[in-house]
Amino acid sequence: MKKKLLASLLTIAMSASVIAGCGNQAANQATDQGAETTTESAPSENAEKLEEAVETATSAADAGLTPEEQEAVDAGLIQLDGTLPIIKDPAAFEEKYGKISMLLVNTADRLVEPGELEMCKKWFEDTGVEFDWQPIPGEGAQEKINLMLASGQDLPDVFWNFGDGKSGNIVVQYADQDIFVETEGLINEYMPNVKAILDEHPTYWMEITAPNGHTYGFPYIEEMYGLVLTPGPLLINKNWLDQVGKEVPTTVDEFVDCLKAFKDAGDLNGNGEADEIPMASWFGATDTFGSYNIFYRLTGCFGQADSYCGGNAYADHMRIIDDKVVFTAQDEAFRKTAEFFNELYNEGLIWEGSFEADESASYKQSIIKEDVARIGVFGTWTDQEITNLDVHDQYVAIPRLTGEAGKSGFLNNFSQLQDSSNTAITTSCKFPHVVARFVDYMAGDPKVAVTSNWGAIGYNYKEDADGVIRTPLDADGHYMPQQDAYQTFGDARVNSTPCRGSMIILDKYYDDYEGSDKVGAAGYAFDAVQLLENQRTNGKDEIMAEYTAVPRVLMTTDELTRLAQIQPTVSDIVDRYINTWITTGVTDDSWNAYLGELESAGVNDIVSIYQTAVDRSKKN
Repeated sequence: MKKKLLASLLTIAMSASVIAGCGNQAANQATDQGAETTTESAPSENAEKLEEAVETATSAADAGLTPEEQEAVDAGLIQLDGTLPIIKDPAAFEEKYGKISMLLVNTADRLVEPGELEMCKKWFEDTGVEFDWQPIPGEGAQEKINLMLASGQDLPDVFWNFGDGKSGNIVVQYADQDIFVETEGLINEYMPNVKAILDEHPTYWMEITAPNGHTYGFPYIEEMYGLVLTPGPLLINKNWLDQVGKEVPTTVDEFVDCLKAFKDAGDLNGNGEADEIPMASWFGATDTFGSYNIFYRLTGCFGQADSYCGGNAYADHMRIIDDKVVFTAQDEAFRKTAEFFNELYNEGLIWEGSFEADESASYKQSIIKEDVARIGVFGTWTDQEITNLDVHDQYVAIPRLTGEAGKSGFLNNFSQLQDSSNTAITTSCKFPHVVARFVDYMAGDPKVAVTSNWGAIGYNYKEDADGVIRTPLDADGHYMPQQDAYQTFGDARVNSTPCRGSMIILDKYYDDYEGSDKVGAAGYAFDAVQLLENQRTNGKDEIMAEYTAVPRVLMTTDELTRLAQIQPTVSDIVDRYINTWITTGVTDDSWNAYLGELESAGVNDIVSIYQTAVDRSKKN
């Protein structure tokens, strides 16, 4: 185990605390504290501290049962030896202790009460565990959670999630306030399935271990052949290309020619209106996987690729080049990209709504869901967001575009371990070992893990004659709804499982996996089949081989505090200037003013913090 850990320290950077989101509420909290931090430390010393923290976590002992747990074991109400059900007499357990309360950051698409979801019923049937779900809306969730944690009042027993990618950041901020239960001992002594997976993947251990040697909550791992490591596809309307006599572009010049042809062609969608949009973007996007802002996709064509990734937003605009962390939005290629987009704007090739910051006003929430194709080119996380099948089938992925000084595309600063600390147990919880055994149950059966994450059997899956669970498809490969109320994979997913808790899905679970350790319990997730193929057309494999991302590096509380003070301001500066440059052009004065604002806001501190943290992951 130790040799594997040391080898991983030399090659892959890790994160225990996960720099997931850069919400303004975090910035406000940090600003109130107002202290700058010292981040300089010798790389060898940092690496030794990291090694020590992980070794501490992987060998930690459990603290023992709570009095209530011991009482319930003695009374025969629960069993914690790994056999099912975990709660043997749910009615008696609830009468004496009540249900374990579980806060859930809910999605607006979920129409079913959490406790009535099909997978919750399945979990109860298998384990006897029935949570008291406490859903809160996704919008405003971070503010509410921060208020709860700051006050220490009205805390649930467990946080199922905190919002995509945000768990590690939050738990580390409160690690020294006796709010969250340390879980490394639980993993080592009560979670054999989770522990085996972590021991087989040492970098995952390192990604969930805080600098103090503790883990909090449990990881959400969604291996999908590297799906989340690059943005979703950049798409173009092939039907429109055929009408204007153009091929799918492979160069920037061809790309521009296609956009101009779309603009000049007239009624390409045949609805009798002049409503065609050559290209739509969402400038200022904050989506998890960096899919909707086309500006960043094309920076590499002009030299140095820039990037953004809402799942690790503190690391936006950074790459590792020659072992050094570089803030790429200061590069001359960034200016050239802005000049290029200004030319597109002046030609009338960019949708005016592309500059709206609010996601609800973006094309992804409206135009691509219409019953007629209206946009020639746009980015998306998954093609399944195009809900009309006739419209959907008009779009194809654009190959990696070659420009004057490079190629399109970028690598996300992300990990397939998307959350380090979901199902985070608070110190209010009287039954932490029951929660641990429940999470281990989900990890112990690949089919349970898959359906807990992507939707129940009878909703998104059927079991075939070989015992493999698959999503039913029609002769054309389209999704076949199994529930009349839910016509898409996504709707059936969120209305049959809470999803995105502490599930663990590994590549070897898929039936098309080619490794010798293949389990083959499930077909590859339906909504990602075309997504992965489109990503590969966009150049995914080449991009992953070419670039080195800034990893979700392990941060201390002081580092997080400083990042929360300065990084949101830096990102706002970048977004503001992009919008201005696209619409009014770039001048020497505006470029120099931009660089000056970045330096004044503390961009060099961000680079220094990340360099220190990356150095901490390597041993000289």
